[in-house]
Amino acid sequence: MKKAFTIAGSDPSGGAGVQADLRVFASMGVAGLSAITALTVQNSQGVKSIYPVPPQTLAEQIEAVLEDSVADAVKIGMLGTAEHVRVVSEKLREYRLPNVVLDPVLASSGGFTLLEEEGIALLRSLLFPLCRLITPNLPEAERLSDVRINSEEDACRAAAVLLEQGAKAVLVKGGHLSGDPADVLIEGGSSPVCFRHPRIETPHTHGTGCFLSSAIAAHLALNASMEEAVRDSVERLQRGLQRPVVTGEGRGYPDSLAAAGISTPQTHSQRLRRLRGVYVITDPDRGHMEVFQAAVHGGARIIQIRDKRLSSLDLFTLALRMNEQKGDTLFIVNDDPLMALAVGADGAHVGPDDLSPKEARRILGNERLLGVSVSDLEEAARWASYASYFGVGAIFGSATKADAGPPVGVERIAAIKRAHPQIPVVAIGGITRDNIAQVAEAGADAAAVISAVTQAESMEEAVRQLRERFAAGRERRRDLNAHEA
Repeated sequence: MKKAFTIAGSDPSGGAGVQADLRVFASMGVAGLSAITALTVQNSQGVKSIYPVPPQTLAEQIEAVLEDSVADAVKIGMLGTAEHVRVVSEKLREYRLPNVVLDPVLASSGGFTLLEEEGIALLRSLLFPLCRLITPNLPEAERLSDVRINSEEDACRAAAVLLEQGAKAVLVKGGHLSGDPADVLIEGGSSPVCFRHPRIETPHTHGTGCFLSSAIAAHLALNASMEEAVRDSVERLQRGLQRPVVTGEGRGYPDSLAAAGISTPQTHSQRLRRLRGVYVITDPDRGHMEVFQAAVHGGARIIQIRDKRLSSLDLFTLALRMNEQKGDTLFIVNDDPLMALAVGADGAHVGPDDLSPKEARRILGNERLLGVSVSDLEEAARWASYASYFGVGAIFGSATKADAGPPVGVERIAAIKRAHPQIPVVAIGGITRDNIAQVAEAGADAAAVISAVTQAESMEEAVRQLRERFAAGRERRRDLNAHEA
């Protein structure tokens, strides 16, 4: 079996670093070897601190691995100190390692400095000449080449400077430029090759540089040409970004299994665990796709399409498009379990005037979610055996449903949670930025919103603010529960 060796930092959130590299190697049928350069303290929301391993410890890790195995390719990620650069350069020469791909990580996406000036100088002088490919993003390419990059032509000039510093090939990643990205590859003596691709609009981009560089290294281990390795890896990353893995409240990361075309069907329990946070319902007046895209970019955890005026064909076309672009967001179809099945949605939601929950569950089967609107304990008890979650309301009344009934208040959330603690509650009705924390404090697992998003000037920013306030309410509830315990 071909083997790829990653030398990089550890990311306990799993999205980047050695964890991401090994996951990509495995998805491509390449055995993974690893040496840790630093222990990071981070989660999906950012880096808190970094603890570089002693240089001697790094050297001993590399030696132990290479005394026992022959690496067919090497991916190098974060090197936290100048001494790390020296150690890795020495070991690359000593063991004559082939197909070295360097992802020159200089800072985290949140701005946390990962390599100081002395280390950067040593990258140029010691490490670049040993690399078959280096893969800087635009800020890294600017820093390493001293060329300001505002276009593909500028990227080519920066790459040429980096080739003069010793690298055999350079891939300047274009994700930081406006418009659709274009990644520029230049190998010594060859004309530039541009890999253009649509921009995947998603906030879940943690570890994309690690994903791309480790995929290229795996391809080189498998004897692909450089252009083939880069082209397939870019396409693979695109697929992974369309189906990200989201493990926390911050940024998720591209799914290497989805990128490899490996189907991972979701079970009911897996879907149900993701039913947390802001639940956006689309609105035809503001534009379903506009609301949907703002909700995805703003980090909504659940999105429901609701429109009783559209024809079945138009609804199907729209829902199918949304489901293809949902990423890790749960996608729910209102009123129509058959449509939910047809487009592959995560579930359906039914109200008192729709198909009965019993019939809806029969259509959906057991793996998809079924939301059921209830207003009191009697309705909750009647439908508890069929519902995945309760939509409880109208909590504060409703500006969008004339038949929503009078406000039932946040106390109703707590009462239904006490009676059915195993069934998540989505608070519905009149929820705004100013009161969303109240429903979270009352015990709601999610909060459904329409006007609070669609009437905002920036819908994406409105979703972010709603998320922050809901999370603050959940935190206050946890504090209260801990105090009572």
